Amino acid sequence: MINTANLARAYSEVYEFINVLGDEYKNKIPEKLYLKIETKRDKTYIPQYDINQENANFSNEALSLISAINLQYWCEDSEEKERLKKIYTDNTQKEEQKYSYENMFKNEYKSKKIQNENTQIIEYKTENLFQKIFNKIKSIFKKVMT
Repeated sequence: MINTANLARAYSEVYEFINVLGDEYKNKIPEKLYLKIETKRDKTYIPQYDINQENANFSNEALSLISAINLQYWCEDSEEKERLKKIYTDNTQKEEQKYSYENMFKNEYKSKKIQNENTQIIEYKTENLFQKIFNKIKSIFKKVMT
């Protein structure tokens, strides 16, 4: 799910990533798309990527954009495209289930069963203030009478 508030930064990350990959990958995407990425990016944010870097820190939004570009323009093997489509569809379904209306207000505590069935309710009888005073006076009179 793409957060539109971070979209300009994501465009900056994608723009720099494409430039690091070089002209081979840059030329595979339409010029109109590349220009859109270039104009919508946050020009004050310039992430640094190295082609030899194994783990780049991309935002979720940038990863979503890169995966869409990969599927649409860079992936040339039809079997690989189908495999990626299945992965993306499965991830989308998991995300939708996680935030579905049915699961959103589901109370997990109600669905848990009580482990110990030998539990009993203990009722405590409490006396109110007047009852306590009355019982105290009554006990005093009993002591005096005996």
